[in-house]
Parts: sequence; structure tokens; C-alpha cells
Amino acid sequence: MGHERLGSLPRTRRWRTIVDDISLSKGHADKVADLADRTLHNVRVRFSNLHRDSGVQAAFAYLVSLATAALPRSTGLSSPETGLDGNPSPARIAKNLSEWVRLHALSQEYAEVACRAGADAIADWTRTRSAQGLLFDARVSASDIWSESANAEGFCQVARSFFARFTERYLRYFLEREASAQLPSFEARESFAKSLHVHIEEVSRHAFETSKITQSFAAGWFNNHARESRPTDTEIRGFLATAFGKLQEEMQREAAE
Repeated sequence: MGHERLGSLPRTRRWRTIVDDISLSKGHADKVADLADRTLHNVRVRFSNLHRDSGVQAAFAYLVSLATAALPRSTGLSSPETGLDGNPSPARIAKNLSEWVRLHALSQEYAEVACRAGADAIADWTRTRSAQGLLFDARVSASDIWSESANAEGFCQVARSFFARFTERYLRYFLEREASAQLPSFEARESFAKSLHVHIEEVSRHAFETSKITQSFAAGWFNNHARESRPTDTEIRGFLATAFGKLQEEMQREAAE
């Protein structure tokens, strides 16, 4: 169920090429490769433990709760009070997600990244609905918008957005950290930070392309665990372990190229 390997994912640009452009170090391929590979390594190490964190679990479970709002509530992480019946704005939904995550957070760092990734996924899904014209109909409510995610096709898009945003933030964090450790001066670090800002869309695109590996798995998982009842906490943890594992494998494959 969703565990098949997709082969090499299509890339707009390779990670090392992006880092090469950001680092402004043409002609120093060895340093660029080291910086790119160390960044991917650090993200992979971080991803190896994320599925165990209850704050990360709560963030993903909240997105599940939005897709399964029509199903009976239970006592698990995927059963917060979403308030969709009150037709909340995307900002209000994101605030509710943040409050839910804070109730279950163990690590402040993980909770912050999970909240931001979840809020971005909420905004991304809302924009997707807007692009299809749903939001221009005054009769369409928040419940209507999120009912569109209550199937494998819709939910896997929400899940992919969550993992893409998660990956983007950690790529940026570790890239900046590794660059700061390697660059010899404050001026060099400032130049790198400005260059990273210029190329941020490329980092975001790379993270989105990497996250595709989670999409088919998310669709299969939803059909098996969230169509007729809300998933249990154990099922949430199992999903996250597999999804983050797939992302780790994809980064390992790219680093080995």
C-alpha cells in the first residue's frame, strides 16, 4: 500500500546546482558538494526522529481532522474541535492548529516547524480551491472547502504540501548553518544570506519536488485508514514514520548521484 519505489523523481534542478548558485563559489566544486551533501545529511538525521514527536504528530493529525471533519470524533490526536461549522477563515484554522500542537508539543523547535508547515498546507489548499473558483461563490463555506480534501486525491495534495513545507524549512536551516560554519567572515556570511534569499524559490521548488515521493503513499493510507473512521494515534505515527523515511531515502539517493 503505497510502498513502491517510484524511481528517480523528475527534478527541475539538482540540489548541488542550486547550492552552487547560492554559494557564489564557482570553481570550488569540492566545497559546494560538501556543503550540499552535509545539508542533506543533517536533514536526513533530523527526519529520522520527527515521527516520534507528539507535536509533529498533532500537526499532521490536525490536517487529517480537517479532511475527516464529517466523521465521528474520537479521543485521538486527529479529533480536535476544528470549528469548521462556524465557517472560520484560513487564518483562524491555522491558529486552531497551532493551539492543538502546543497542547501536545514536546520539542519547541519541532512544534514551531510543524505549526508553520501545517499553516502553509492550510493556505496552499485554500489557494488551490480559490484557483478552481470555489472561494468566489459566497455560498461556499470552510466545511465545503475542506470536504474537497476528504478523499485520497484531495488529501494526498494536502499531505504533500505539509511535507514540502517541512522539508523546505529544514533545508534552509541546515544550509545556512553549514554555510556559516564554513564561510570565513561576517561579510561572506551576509553575502550568502542575501544570495539564499534571491534563490529561495528554487529551494522551495526542490522541496516540493522531493515531497512527491509521499503523495501516492498518502493517498493509499487515507483510503485504508481515514475514509470510514478517524485514524488512531498509532496509525498517525506509522504514517509519519513511513513518509519521513521515504524523504530520507530520496535525499540519500540524490546525495549519491
